[in-house]
Amino acid sequence: MRKLGEAYEKNNEFQKAANTYYQEANIHKKRGDTQTYLAVKAKADALNSEINIYIDAKTKAPSSALAKYEPATGMYFGAYVEQDESLKKGGNKYTNFNNVTGKKHAIFYNYHKYGQDFPTEFAKAVKEAGGAIHLALEPGSGLNAVKDDAYLRKFARDANESGIPIFLRFASEMNGPWVKWNGDPTLYKQKFQLVSKIMKEDAKNVAMAWVPNSVPADKIDIYYPGDAWVDWVGVNLYSVPFFNGKSSEPAEQVNPLNLLDPIYETYAKRKPIMIGEFGASHFTSVGNNDKTKFGITKMNMFYHGLRMKYPRVKAVHWFNVNTLQAPYVAADRRLNNFSLTEKPAVLQAYKNIVQNPYFQSDIVNGPYVKKGEDVGNTAVSLQGLSVKQTVTGQGFIKTYDPYISKVVYKLNNKFLSESTQYPFSFKLEHQTLLKGENKLDVIVFDSKNREAVRKTITFKKGSL
Repeated sequence: MRKLGEAYEKNNEFQKAANTYYQEANIHKKRGDTQTYLAVKAKADALNSEINIYIDAKTKAPSSALAKYEPATGMYFGAYVEQDESLKKGGNKYTNFNNVTGKKHAIFYNYHKYGQDFPTEFAKAVKEAGGAIHLALEPGSGLNAVKDDAYLRKFARDANESGIPIFLRFASEMNGPWVKWNGDPTLYKQKFQLVSKIMKEDAKNVAMAWVPNSVPADKIDIYYPGDAWVDWVGVNLYSVPFFNGKSSEPAEQVNPLNLLDPIYETYAKRKPIMIGEFGASHFTSVGNNDKTKFGITKMNMFYHGLRMKYPRVKAVHWFNVNTLQAPYVAADRRLNNFSLTEKPAVLQAYKNIVQNPYFQSDIVNGPYVKKGEDVGNTAVSLQGLSVKQTVTGQGFIKTYDPYISKVVYKLNNKFLSESTQYPFSFKLEHQTLLKGENKLDVIVFDSKNREAVRKTITFKKGSL
């Protein structure tokens, strides 16, 4: 089956190749070979084409119980900005970042060593900027240092006294061998449960976030502490042109949303999902190459894809760091530039994304904040829908080619519009729709301007 997939791929029959690799992947999954399953599935995902069309709509959220600080609809957006020198030229750097990006961020995050006092000044500054804090609390001395003692109790009390919503990401990326708290799932779960217990007792404003890395994906679930101890489930992932800074490991075809899928499929029905860290590189150390097009494309793909396809993702955080120059980045990790503020085109792309009202600036539904609205902007599938007014549509679209040159829309066999970047927007004027059934043809062209894939969406004209 592998050879058949490779033959299809060599012959540019990419969808047949993808389908063949998916079949092979499922065989490995049934055999219990999770590692091979994930590797082969990644090959299929890279070649697979997908067209899903949505419209923006006001929707009432389901009447299910919400987790601490979970918004009923929409998504918080946040960032890590501690190493951005451009923000330190007077005033509050978090307010400065909000001003630079054109919208108030809901959350700012930071890394914090276990054993150090609660970061009161950080919390105070973020509170002044109107945000919440997200702390990656890291037990660098090992898990055995984590105890129900005076330090942890004081940390919890100080957190509560800060008067600000806190997402506590304790010992994240535990599934990766690069952290000191990796390797003993049982001990890890015990310590996470202990920290969660103390926060529940002494810090009513702390939401516990369990956040593994996207890889290795086959080592994630064994570290899950249990629903009773986790408020939010998250994942850290990045979009880079090359894996590990190696020219022999190109990664431009990778859809970053696929790295989310293992977490989302397992936990989204039980917990709100958080993207703990994300960044899309716009410059790589491999050949010292400018990758602005890559960075902007993956940024748009990821943020708009979350909005359209992953309604249970309720928070996303950008890692605003140029790792090529930042002083606190290890030498072997100086591989990519994720800075939002260094390149005007990258900053403008981000500003355009977060202006969408789906991305929320204010934390709701918990201590020290107001109750949130249960009606908000959501993306609703156009297929089979009754369209009752003029609407804006958008597409989550991908092909075997990471760079789509354009998407052409035809309404009832007549040219409607075209778009060249996510979210591939179009407009449906209600008065131009036919009575009864309407047909929207979506034609997608790859980077060489060849037709890659097409799909027909049917919907009806409705009335208010």
